[in-house]
Amino acid sequence: MDVNKILLGYWSTKGLGSASRQMVIYAGIPLISKIYRLIPKLENNSLTYDGSEWHDKDKIILKKKNSLINLPYLQFSEGGKEIIIAQSITCLSFLGKKFNMFGENSKEELDCNQFLQETVDLRNIVTRFAYTHFENENDELNEASTVFNQVFEHSNAGKLQKFEHWLSKKNNSDTKLFLIGNNISSPDFNLFDTLELYVEFLKYYKFVKNINSDNFFEQLGFPLVSKFFLNFKTLPKMQKYFNSILYKFPYTNKSAKFGSGKNGITWDHNKEIDSTPEEIIIE
Repeated sequence: MDVNKILLGYWSTKGLGSASRQMVIYAGIPLISKIYRLIPKLENNSLTYDGSEWHDKDKIILKKKNSLINLPYLQFSEGGKEIIIAQSITCLSFLGKKFNMFGENSKEELDCNQFLQETVDLRNIVTRFAYTHFENENDELNEASTVFNQVFEHSNAGKLQKFEHWLSKKNNSDTKLFLIGNNISSPDFNLFDTLELYVEFLKYYKFVKNINSDNFFEQLGFPLVSKFFLNFKTLPKMQKYFNSILYKFPYTNKSAKFGSGKNGITWDHNKEIDSTPEEIIIE
């Protein structure tokens, strides 16, 4: 790829920007993470979150260059031209094709597109829950159980069962277990990142007995998903990401009920200040 660095703009959270950040680092391209923060504000005794660091500044400038601009976005120079790309799935597709991580043929490319959408569906279930502020704890726990059943039910209705069935058709003796073919692709990053969010969900709401084990998905009857997850964590090219500040980011943004603070808890603006720097460079 004729690019000497890539800037990726997103909030001070993992969220929809995390998988693309991982891909750039994995590919060995210097990453400039442009960080935007939500600032808590009290208005009429009601807590709101101000995103003007993005909406009133860079977004206005970038919109003149790409009217579809949104977070996350990619910005880089290629062949002397400035390229700006927005929308999370578009970013993942683009990076996959540029880094040769989007299948080896037209059939595998089609599978990549399908699995990107499927991983989005998987993430959306827990994300909708995370940003809902419930009236009481019982409502929250009941809805958490609904999320758990939607994802981990062992039937055709269970979301994770789709991935388990797909992986069962592959050669599982391979130590490198990926979704498509024998090589890593964009959907692998998105699935891994989503599974990490579910690990936090399972631990926080105590849906697994042994929270100190890494085999969360195997405990719940998904051994191949578990194998995929654990193998991904050992990939040598992922270690730079795991050792970076980006990996320590919360899973959801500051306005979320679940995952916005440490260990899944709600971020407390009275006790914690978001001191994330404006730029984080990973070379």
